[in-house]
Amino acid sequence: MSLQIQAPPQVEAPLCPVEPAALIVGQKWTLQIVYFLLDGRSMRFCELQDRLGGVNPSTLSSRLKMLEEEGIVRRNQISAIPPHVEYNLTEMGRDLEGVIRAVTQWSNMWLCGRCG
Repeated sequence: MSLQIQAPPQVEAPLCPVEPAALIVGQKWTLQIVYFLLDGRSMRFCELQDRLGGVNPSTLSSRLKMLEEEGIVRRNQISAIPPHVEYNLTEMGRDLEGVIRAVTQWSNMWLCGRCG
């Protein structure tokens, strides 16, 4: 007599609520971009690049596009002379202020002593 052992049925684990947020804010430069846009004024690509210092232009472009697709950043085409593009936060993006404040506080408490 042969005993057949069956594997338990695969149960899909519920998606952790942190996972989709981490996929967005966990990308390099994302929180910094939002941080600099939190003051409420629109910024041009070059201004953001200068404020960030060291970000590759193609990386910044990629992050801004992703943030726009996620509904966090709004891209505004300005019909001035010369024409240009400005970026600002949507309501969803402004809602990240508490997250950034919390990360800043945590970093100041636990990590900034290591920097100097």
